[in-house]
Amino acid sequence: MNRASFLGNTLVRQTPIAVIFALAAVFGLVIPEIPVTSMPTFVVGMAIAAVATGLAFVPVHSRLGTALFTIVPGIDFIAIALLRTTTGDSASVFTALVVLPVFWVSGSEGRRYVVFGVVGSMFVILAPLALDPGSGLSSADLTRVVVYLIVFSTVSGAVNALTARSRLRVRLAQQNEGQVLEEIGRAAAVQRSLLPDANLTIGDDISVAGTCQPATSVGGDFFDWYDTGSGVAITLGDVMGKGVGAGLIAAAVRASVRSAYSVDDPAEALQRASDGLEVASDVSDITFTTLFHARLSTDGVLHWADAGHGLSAIFRADGTVDRLASQNLPLGLQVVERWHTKTTRLDPGDVLVSVSDGVLDLWSGVDEAIEGMNAISREDSDPNAIVAKFSALAAQIPHDDDITVVAVRREPLDADREPLDAERKPLDAEREPAAAAGDAGAAAVAA
Repeated sequence: MNRASFLGNTLVRQTPIAVIFALAAVFGLVIPEIPVTSMPTFVVGMAIAAVATGLAFVPVHSRLGTALFTIVPGIDFIAIALLRTTTGDSASVFTALVVLPVFWVSGSEGRRYVVFGVVGSMFVILAPLALDPGSGLSSADLTRVVVYLIVFSTVSGAVNALTARSRLRVRLAQQNEGQVLEEIGRAAAVQRSLLPDANLTIGDDISVAGTCQPATSVGGDFFDWYDTGSGVAITLGDVMGKGVGAGLIAAAVRASVRSAYSVDDPAEALQRASDGLEVASDVSDITFTTLFHARLSTDGVLHWADAGHGLSAIFRADGTVDRLASQNLPLGLQVVERWHTKTTRLDPGDVLVSVSDGVLDLWSGVDEAIEGMNAISREDSDPNAIVAKFSALAAQIPHDDDITVVAVRREPLDADREPLDAERKPLDAEREPAAAAGDAGAAAVAA
């Protein structure tokens, strides 16, 4: 028994007994109808009660603490016996006080405490015979002893059984909680194992980094990337909700997108994930999932598709920002939807950043978040540095949602490397105007 447990149980149980003894001292001195037959014995009883109350404050531990938890009510039995003897014996108004230590000891673990409670109560009832042997034991006193014995035996047994049942329920609840926590811990470990390495470099052209910080042990956010042979595929998803259920859905969506490894069209990957969620919805309640999936080739061509996410942007080396707007619905809504692939370019020095909506908690809105992300990418465009700054910001600002960030940079050209060839330049014309894309992205997020 630790210190807090000892003080909490012993002091709480001793307090009403101490209060009644204090009232008894006052009543015995000022109320004539409560005569005190032996003032010295009365004072000794009060002193013993004071000792028991003092022990309730002692900060003890381990076996000594457990012993005192049992000794204190035993001392109370003695004090109550003296109080009853000196304030009217069988007619004493304080006889009922014996119920408190009986309940105390009977609630302890073990049948022996039932016997302890009964013996203590009998001691209180029979104490006058020991203190005043000449008084004798009348038939009324004998009847009273038998009745008390039956009553207190029944009460002690009932209290002990009820508290034993309560302790059993608490232990079972603790075991169940431990099992649940263990399962959640395993689920969190599995979810972490599904995340890719902390960073990735494709040749001398592309570097990738990401982080996922769940609000609970298991979150609904996830990110993924893999080398396609001609570049890299990047995925960031956000399942509505938290906990193990959201984590399982996130793992299923990730697996579905990964199944499109050999497919160059990001929209096809989203379609496969949607089909998987549609099948799962037949056997469980599936919430919707927003998803961003892109494929970046080493020559800078970026194909991307967005299912209701709308929180991705390209922070270009020239200082401009292109929001990759979402114009399609999330996955899992069980409506007919076709996702579309768009194409733009990631020029040398440009950085693509995709985040989950938990990042919005770090700012006051979407526009402020984009500005903050832009500022972070300008300070240091290295993906690892960008991810580290997001993590540091998340540690400083309270947030209730998962925070996930993926940053991809196409490395700037060295002075001795050849400039972009003419065949890649026409792709710049396919880039949507930043303002129009920003409006569409904000509308998608708001929806």
